[in-house]
Amino acid sequence: MLHPITGDKGSVVNAIQNALAAFQDPNNPIVEQKLREAFPDAAKRDQARQMIQDGLKKALDGASQSQTDPKWFTPRDPMAAIAQSAMNNRAGGGARAATAGSGPAAAAALAAAAFEQFSVTDPGWIETVIDGFKTLLEGKAPFVQHQSLSDFLFTIDDQITIAIVGDWGADNDAARAVAKQITAKHPNIVIHLGDIYYAGQRNEAESTLRIWPLADPTTGDIPPHTSFALNGNHEMFSGGRPYFETVLPKFGQQASYFGLRNNHWQILAFDSAYIEHRLLPPDDPADARLRSQWNWLVDKMQHSKLPTILLSHHEPVSAFAQEHSDGANLRSDFQKFIAAAGRPIFGWFFGHEHRCTIYDDPNIPYSARLIGHGCIPHTAPPADQQPDPGCESFSNMNFAENADGEAMSGFALLKFDDDQIDIQYINEDGSVFMGETWVAPVPD
Repeated sequence: MLHPITGDKGSVVNAIQNALAAFQDPNNPIVEQKLREAFPDAAKRDQARQMIQDGLKKALDGASQSQTDPKWFTPRDPMAAIAQSAMNNRAGGGARAATAGSGPAAAAALAAAAFEQFSVTDPGWIETVIDGFKTLLEGKAPFVQHQSLSDFLFTIDDQITIAIVGDWGADNDAARAVAKQITAKHPNIVIHLGDIYYAGQRNEAESTLRIWPLADPTTGDIPPHTSFALNGNHEMFSGGRPYFETVLPKFGQQASYFGLRNNHWQILAFDSAYIEHRLLPPDDPADARLRSQWNWLVDKMQHSKLPTILLSHHEPVSAFAQEHSDGANLRSDFQKFIAAAGRPIFGWFFGHEHRCTIYDDPNIPYSARLIGHGCIPHTAPPADQQPDPGCESFSNMNFAENADGEAMSGFALLKFDDDQIDIQYINEDGSVFMGETWVAPVPD
């Protein structure tokens, strides 16, 4: 569970300030003791102390400068997220969070009683900070590449139901409510578009897997080839290691890109988070390992005439200036991808931005669907919401609120029936935001 104090910006900033002061004090005996326990080797201990100080400085800057939704503080700065993750562990993130409500008001009510947990002399706080930032010393997880172009492509039935949910990995009340609604629909496959909060740490990944909609409630087992997960930017805050080493093996999923195909459609899911907001083309030197993903995707487009639906964590388009700007590199990469593939895509589901938005802008040559409203508390847009200047227009946006006055969390349910897909956008309370039908075009 996400403890309410971790959703309050002031509490997060104060806790980071205390941690930084503790690690900058060469005479703090608790810091020295906990560092010795974690790093018996003196050289590694000195390296860790400096790395943690540097990380906390960046976290303080990132948290202080971030302006996020007032319903819940979710800075996109990786160091701030690691600090939030450590706070959540220290605060318990469970019993009190389950009964305390959500949002800044609940956090403020808890702050006075809980803040001693984040002082410069709190051993538990010092220890969780070390554990949180320790993941940075491990470096980024290896990017898994295919050995054959036939790898990671799965055949699915022509009649099948697939649930897609984004930004859902938080094990909070909203995530559990969404999971309950997904389970009630009995989908054959569930796909997560990425983001395990706050920093994709191993305990956070394990917590997310425990409430996975298709997990056996007794054993926790998940049937193979029924569940898939994309990589998100929050997973990469921990270098992606828990995602690659814990989540994917639990699903029986080999890599962070994959495809599903039947006789009428193909779904291609790719990793836009290993290098954030990118689908790296071969001429980009940023990371040669991701060329394998590019080559695999282009091959699937060139060797199939089926209409293609893309899945990614990050948004290619947005009605809002910040997210629209963030998506510029992905849009540029996508244009190169379409040129290499030699044909267009039909649709694209994505998350990252915590809203549910239906884009049918004539300037977007595919059906673009944002479903990043999996569980993080956020403010519902006003009913007269308009796109920011220079951004994409939308045909519908979910304006509904739940009983706590927060925007509805939810997911998309896709029912495939040969050349037709009936899609429902379902809220956490089971109500339907809207429905639509996609029909495959007649092949040339």
